[in-house]
Amino acid sequence: MVRNIPLRVRNLVNLVGSSNPYDIAEYLNIKIKTEDMPKHVNGFWKQILKRKFIFVNKDLCEWQQKAVIAHELGHIMLHPYYCHFCIDCRSYYCTQKYEDEADFFSVELCSYSMDSEEVFIKLFLKEGWK
Repeated sequence: MVRNIPLRVRNLVNLVGSSNPYDIAEYLNIKIKTEDMPKHVNGFWKQILKRKFIFVNKDLCEWQQKAVIAHELGHIMLHPYYCHFCIDCRSYYCTQKYEDEADFFSVELCSYSMDSEEVFIKLFLKEGWK
């Protein structure tokens, strides 16, 4: 990985003064919407009329929602112009590199604020909600 993700996460946490993904999204003026989604979709981000939104599956528990928000924040921070949806890696435009970087960003950010084990967060981000 070319990007120094742990340093970026640490700088972001220091800038915002919080490691909570909700607080970071609010600081960055990103709206979070919990919506009813198919079970295989955890969340996604979308820019609509120059405003950024993170949509999260409402059926996820709190730590899972935080992990998804952190993952989407990773996409916004690391790949702001990457705008393809990856659903179970079935998209021809999906590059695993972007998903791996966003997962790494999420795990780094969640390690600051959550009591959940890193291995559970990684497994959830890789395997999805079941």
